[in-house]
Amino acid sequence: MVGIRPLVLGLLMVPVLGLAACSGGGEGSASTGASGGSGAGSQRPSPALPSFKGKTFDAVTGELNRSWPTYTTAYRALPDGHLFDGESYSGTWIVCTQVEDSQAKKVELGFLPPQVPCPPDGRVTNWPVVPNFVGKTGDEAKQAALQLGFPYVSSQPIVTEGFDDSSHFKRTVCTQEPPAGQSMRLHYGTTLDLRVADSKGSCTP
Repeated sequence: MVGIRPLVLGLLMVPVLGLAACSGGGEGSASTGASGGSGAGSQRPSPALPSFKGKTFDAVTGELNRSWPTYTTAYRALPDGHLFDGESYSGTWIVCTQVEDSQAKKVELGFLPPQVPCPPDGRVTNWPVVPNFVGKTGDEAKQAALQLGFPYVSSQPIVTEGFDDSSHFKRTVCTQEPPAGQSMRLHYGTTLDLRVADSKGSCTP
């Protein structure tokens, strides 16, 4: 009986050691797998934004809010670099430049009025100015003003006697508001007011 005990003890220890080895190996594999999965996830780049160039401010903001809500966005007017702060006219402006940091989830879009072509390098240094419409006909002034960024043009004769809605735009512009030379930075989306000659062609009240 004394000679049998060591053999029995040895047989009992084998399964225990075997289980410990299997258990340790399984934990190592699981840990490695989890670590690998975590590494793959951390290396996955943030999806890049599509190009918004050529789209309007209203279209872009709607798309960003709807499809890319986690992005921090900045909207910059290219002529002087100021950030949009709720200007009513900005809705129709066009994206000219796009600078994105996909890791930080930030994007800055540079805008120009639809009347201003986007330069190839995106560099714009000056705003357009209000032209001098005095001496032109009301129709000429209206056409140019609409293309420049005045959505509305009002016109009335210096002397309202003989006022004719169908003909006063054909008369010569006597005065204008805003005056020529002012920066369009202040006047996009506003009204150009014209005073034209009376029915006799005079600018004198």
